[in-house]
Amino acid sequence: MKRRQRSLLILLILAISTPRAKAQSFPRDSLHTAQLIATAENFFTESRYDSALHYCNLAEAFSRRKNYRAGMAYAIIERTDVLIDKGDLEKAETEARRAQAIGQQLGRQQILAITQMQLAQVRMYDKRYDEAIPFFEKSVGWFAAHPSRYAALAYNDFGYTWGMKGDMKNKAECLLRAAGIYETLGEGYDGEKAATYNNLATLYYELKQKDKTIEYALKSIACREKTGDIARLSLGCCNLSQFYIGVNNDEALRYQQRGLQYALQTGDTARIVHAYVTASLVASARKDPASAIRHELKAIELLERSGKDPIMLSRRYIAAGMASMKTDSSQTAAWFHKAQLLAAARNDKYNLRDLYYQRALFYRDRQDYERAYQNYNLHIAYRDSIIKDRTASDIAELETKYETEKKDHLIAQLHAERKIKALQLEKQAALLAGNRLEAEKKQQEIDLLSREKALQREQLERQELLAKSTRQQLELAEKEQQLQERQLKNSRTTRNFLLAGLLLLCIIGYFSFNRYQLKRKIREQETLLAVRNNIAQDLHDEIGSTLTSIRILSEVSGKSIEKDKGKTLNYIHSISEQSNAAQQGISDIVWAIKPENDKLENMVARMREYAAQTLESKQVRTDIHINEQLLGTGLNMQQRRDFFLIYKEAVNNIAKYAGASVVTVDIRTEGRSLVLRIADNGAGFDTTAHKSTSGLQNMQSRARALHGTLGIDSAPGSGTTILLKIPIT
Repeated sequence: MKRRQRSLLILLILAISTPRAKAQSFPRDSLHTAQLIATAENFFTESRYDSALHYCNLAEAFSRRKNYRAGMAYAIIERTDVLIDKGDLEKAETEARRAQAIGQQLGRQQILAITQMQLAQVRMYDKRYDEAIPFFEKSVGWFAAHPSRYAALAYNDFGYTWGMKGDMKNKAECLLRAAGIYETLGEGYDGEKAATYNNLATLYYELKQKDKTIEYALKSIACREKTGDIARLSLGCCNLSQFYIGVNNDEALRYQQRGLQYALQTGDTARIVHAYVTASLVASARKDPASAIRHELKAIELLERSGKDPIMLSRRYIAAGMASMKTDSSQTAAWFHKAQLLAAARNDKYNLRDLYYQRALFYRDRQDYERAYQNYNLHIAYRDSIIKDRTASDIAELETKYETEKKDHLIAQLHAERKIKALQLEKQAALLAGNRLEAEKKQQEIDLLSREKALQREQLERQELLAKSTRQQLELAEKEQQLQERQLKNSRTTRNFLLAGLLLLCIIGYFSFNRYQLKRKIREQETLLAVRNNIAQDLHDEIGSTLTSIRILSEVSGKSIEKDKGKTLNYIHSISEQSNAAQQGISDIVWAIKPENDKLENMVARMREYAAQTLESKQVRTDIHINEQLLGTGLNMQQRRDFFLIYKEAVNNIAKYAGASVVTVDIRTEGRSLVLRIADNGAGFDTTAHKSTSGLQNMQSRARALHGTLGIDSAPGSGTTILLKIPIT
């Protein structure tokens, strides 16, 4: 991370005006030192570190010759800044200590505050944030009452340190103080202001306050434009572009294009890659996967060519695979494979974690659930491993801190014990000399040190308990995380089983419904086949035999027409009757087939019609009675056919043999049975002597087909009653 550059010229001029020893009061010497440091600062701004260090050395050497110790301190401070920016933190620590020693000799609080800040920065850039905080506190303790560019810089870096510790409240407070100091100072300091505004934008982005994020990002870019720093302008524009995603995608595109333009001007690979990544993100937000892939491929090409950042290259392969997931599955799989090879070779758990998750989604969308499940399990394994590593690292850091503090306390206790022993000797010497007052004073000091020692022991015990408690909390948090993961996994498993069960039920229901439809079709076909067979049987039994008889009578009448005209007329009369019977039979079959004749209302009408045709010509009165509630009762085709034929056979027998004058027909219900009663006042007959007649046998057969019963009550001279009972639904 590049630090903010600044000139020390004003500070040196202030140093000149401060009273010093006579040997250090030459304005001409201090001005020359300031010019050398300003030249070093100019090279430092251009990142020309060697030249900057050369002029820092010249400034220190000149100040030493002139015995100008303040100039030496500021030359060393400038050199420390260069070393920190260069990344040589060990040398920077040594130089900051040298400047600090000079500040202590001179009693110059400003120099001490600056060196405290630099010692804090060394620890901050070395990621030793806990060690950096005390140095920052000492630095801003003096700068709080002396606002300056250094004060703003100290607050800015202190805020960054709090942010790395996850303390957003202190981070916001320090950064806002830094911004307030810069705004109070007025014009200038644009590079430093830009850095502070950018840090504030990042803060509000973490707090998910998009409006504040964009506000400070715009301020940062405005300051960068004044400095003409295109490298940082590229970074700022790309960051602002990403802040605009989802808020204003048009503005996101505009700043992305500016960021890419600035990055290309720098020629810096890292800046250009960052710009292409931003372009890919903006394209994805604008639903343009083709452009997203194109920009990712440009970033990949640069990273492959440089070979310096394989982890970032692996990340870009993952991003390219994500962008192409909906368009080119073969290319997606290839990019994911390259990402896996790079990440696995470096045991990069973070990239492997994200890769396996994206690959699980990829296979899930293609309904390859086995591979999706395998990759998801690998994602969970790497995620848990990262959590465990992080927890172990936190515990190790905690234990290291505790051991360090424990040693410090032990050292303090040893010093206290030595001092107590020394005081005891001094007390004994005072008693021997008869100086009771001095002995009492030494005893008071011994008591005070003993209390301090006891207090340190208690503090150490408290810290030990606190460390143990914190370690237990970390371990408990890890166990809770694992428990939550298991619960989540169990809930997913339960959900999957439920979904699988539901799917199985749907499949079973689908096949059951198809089976039901198939059975229904088979039943319908069987019913239709039965209807066809019945029609064929009726035509064969009733119509076929009649037609055969007509044919025979026609042949016989043709042979006897010349010999015996009377017999021929009888044959012709028989042909006419049988033709009429055949016609009637066909009419009955057609009537039985028609669905509109299902109701008893139509059945009764047919029965009246047949009775009129058959009995009224023989002067027989027919009374047909039916309960009106039964008129809507339905009978299927087979039922109405057999029912009507039984009735027809009974009426035919009455017409032929009974010699009756009145016939009564009743249709009613008894329980769940339909009852047909046909009674006449005719001659009657002996039922025991006529059981073998074909007509009665046909009636009994049809009654059995209807799952009913047929009873005949008759005697010679007493008429006949036929009683038919069939079940109805």
